[in-house]
Amino acid sequence: MPPTPPDLLPPVIIALCVFLVLAGHVTLESGLVRAKHSVNAAAKLLVLAGITILIVWTAGYGIMNAGGPIVGRGPFMPADGGADLVFAVAIACAAATLLSGPLAERTTLRAYAALVAVFGLAVLPFVMHWAWADGDTAGWLKATGFVDLAGGGVIHVAGATAALVASSVVGPRTGRFNGTRRSLVVQSQSFPFAALGVMLLWLGWFGIAIGQALSAGLAVAPVVINLILAGAAAITATFLANQVRPSRITVVHIIHATIAGVVAASAAAHLLHPMGAVALGVAGAGAALAGARALETAEIDDALGIASAHLFPGAIGVLAVAFCQPGNLLAVLALQAAGLLAIVAWAAAVMGAAAYGLRFVMRLRVGAEEERIGLNVTEHAMTTDVAMLVSQLGALNLNAGAFAYLEADSDGELGQIAREYNRAVDIFQAQIKGVKEKLTLAEAAAEQANDLNARLAGEVQEREERLDAATREVAFLTDQVARALIAVETLKGVRSGLVRLIGRTFRQPIERLHLMARRAASSRHQDDIDALIEAAREESARLARRLADVLDYAQASAIESPPTGDQAPMEKLIGEVNLLYRPRAESKGVKFRVVWTPEISSMSANAVALRKIMGELVNHAIATTPRGGIVNFSAKRGPGGELVLDVVDSGAGVSPGELAQALDPLSEGSGTGEAELGLALVKKLIDLHGGALTIRSKPGAGTQVRATIRAEHLGRPLAAAG
Repeated sequence: MPPTPPDLLPPVIIALCVFLVLAGHVTLESGLVRAKHSVNAAAKLLVLAGITILIVWTAGYGIMNAGGPIVGRGPFMPADGGADLVFAVAIACAAATLLSGPLAERTTLRAYAALVAVFGLAVLPFVMHWAWADGDTAGWLKATGFVDLAGGGVIHVAGATAALVASSVVGPRTGRFNGTRRSLVVQSQSFPFAALGVMLLWLGWFGIAIGQALSAGLAVAPVVINLILAGAAAITATFLANQVRPSRITVVHIIHATIAGVVAASAAAHLLHPMGAVALGVAGAGAALAGARALETAEIDDALGIASAHLFPGAIGVLAVAFCQPGNLLAVLALQAAGLLAIVAWAAAVMGAAAYGLRFVMRLRVGAEEERIGLNVTEHAMTTDVAMLVSQLGALNLNAGAFAYLEADSDGELGQIAREYNRAVDIFQAQIKGVKEKLTLAEAAAEQANDLNARLAGEVQEREERLDAATREVAFLTDQVARALIAVETLKGVRSGLVRLIGRTFRQPIERLHLMARRAASSRHQDDIDALIEAAREESARLARRLADVLDYAQASAIESPPTGDQAPMEKLIGEVNLLYRPRAESKGVKFRVVWTPEISSMSANAVALRKIMGELVNHAIATTPRGGIVNFSAKRGPGGELVLDVVDSGAGVSPGELAQALDPLSEGSGTGEAELGLALVKKLIDLHGGALTIRSKPGAGTQVRATIRAEHLGRPLAAAG
């Protein structure tokens, strides 16, 4: 491949500088959105860049180029588009960022990606061709004399129009308009980040203006100084207004004014006198503020106020071209206004049709509860210290009878809150201990005074209890015999498999116990005997647990419908799993995360079955995850009302053969080793509930387990039902 000529390096470098707009936008949006949506802001930028670059390379670049008055004729998917292709990709990505702000904090990532694709393919390339395509057959706007040097109309008006139309279709954020007119609601997590983002945007727009000026053979320095002066004038004017009316003009408006001033000067940057640039910057800031209030009146939720800072100042800048040519003012003004209307109409029509059409094929926005929780969790399953703290507090509320400590990053503000809470728990427990000691002394004195009467009454009660116990035992044995007869008939189909399972499960542990007994009998050293006795105790406990698993598995195999009764709220069951297995994970050095969505509070399920299902999945994940690993447990409601449980670990994983053996321990090909019945029992219980168990595992890469319980086997908690 021949080397790039030196004269092409500056255009390529300028085009790459335009990519600073992407960095500036994600920094600006991350600084302005609430912390619970910050991950979504970053994810949107990456998705935007990937989709837009591929679309421009495959089709957009060919549409932008010369070839006809309406649309270009290629090249499509060029092997080498040179500096022009790099510049086109950079401008398209920069323009597409305008969609993000008005759709922030309530749009699904899938819908946002679809809207970006529509903009990058059907809106921006056509407008760029009309206004900028040159050659034998120029774009129809350029051929009429329409002037827009740095994209005041092509980029800013087109992008902001498309964004606001999409925003009106998606709808406002929950509670944004509730019968009263409210000023822009921005709960910024970092104004310094937002200010840095604006400066990066400013620098990126210099790249666009310089590239267009070089392409037109214009002097670069006057263009750049006019953009600088316009932005500075807008900032200063808004600052002075803030000093006069701080309740109406805030720091957020100063950020918007910086954008508005530069945008207002973009179309005529090569024609303006420096004083004109200053005046146009002030006018752009005023237009952005007035436009934001107009959008609020129309109940269009420009979530971060960014689109109004592009649309209205950009329109003023396009019309200002006429005032730079006073000798032909009316004719140029009519021409610029017609071109501006064409751009607005095309962007609004295409994006409106696309957004309305997408409503029938996908969900454009998240639900109100998902919006309240935050897109970080609902869209990306990523939690924060705040979400973790709220989850722990919810678990404490469900288990109010026990004390537990909160966990959080000890170096952060939330960590300080958790630390003070834990300290208060220590103090409260110490006070309770003192009160209990005093109560114990008082109770002991009362017991001594009533000891004789209690002893006599106890003897009488003991005789009665023995008689009642004997009666209950006879009734219980009678019931067990009846159940055993029924179970024998029911288990005929799996009896041989259970025999093999019992043999594999208990043969080796019993042989080890016999071996330990022989070694203990033949040993003459007390230390060896003590060690063998302790090992035998552990083996006996393990054998007892396996016996319980076999009995549970046999009982689950004997019934054909899920157990009823003993319904418990899902929130309580999940809280029990959190409190039971978190200490086990911590002792092993494994990070254990528990997340559930609020709609879980409307569900209840059979407590015995759900405790067994969740406990086996979480215990297995912790047991197979090495120190330093992660186990994530989440619960949510599926689209059909079913309960969805996900357990993901970074453990050793299992092979397909081992997984098949674990799920079907009764088969003849299940090996001869000791059987672990946890997953098999879980599958039995889920099958009884008409659900599904999906396991994806790879040795060395961890395991992902999803269990679902059908809606008809779920109830409502008593509190909710009342």
